[in-house]
Amino acid sequence: MNGTDHPSPPVHSKPARLRPYQTKASMGVFFLKTLPILILVLVVEHYIGQRFLIGGDDQVDRCLPDKWIYLIDTYNKDIWRGDLMAFRAERMSPYFKDGQIIVKIAAGVTGDHIQVDSRQTTVNGSLIIEGLPLAEKLKKPASSFKRDETIPPAAYWLTGKTDKSFDSRYWGYVYDHQVIGRAYALF
Repeated sequence: MNGTDHPSPPVHSKPARLRPYQTKASMGVFFLKTLPILILVLVVEHYIGQRFLIGGDDQVDRCLPDKWIYLIDTYNKDIWRGDLMAFRAERMSPYFKDGQIIVKIAAGVTGDHIQVDSRQTTVNGSLIIEGLPLAEKLKKPASSFKRDETIPPAAYWLTGKTDKSFDSRYWGYVYDHQVIGRAYALF
């Protein structure tokens, strides 16, 4: 031995080990293992994204004053009296543009009897809402909105909770082709 006792490096040393994620083969195994999870996440996201919409009411005077954010289930178009319903506006100017998404209460469904006069609106004899306060703003006499009829097939009578709601009293029925789905008030 010479004056220093340092071990000499081995002649045939092994190369440094690579971590499992540093090899091409291990990356392939990783992607094969994660692919089913990725596909599942994409399928669930697509289903939820296609089925549900979130809507908000930014009006100062809301016709449903206690709620302003809604979840709309586009797959559920089985609307019953009293349900919240989302639909696309048609013939509802000047307040709503054609195609605008609106949420109102389905106060009447096919076969229900509607009566509208200047004092009140009833469905099957039950008071739904009072008066026609927007008649003057629409520059029409209240008598022009008078109705005494049965809701036709594939149609709905919609209303809000406030007397100033611009609803079926003024523009009539919403039909099946306008229905987006059942709505649920969130906030």
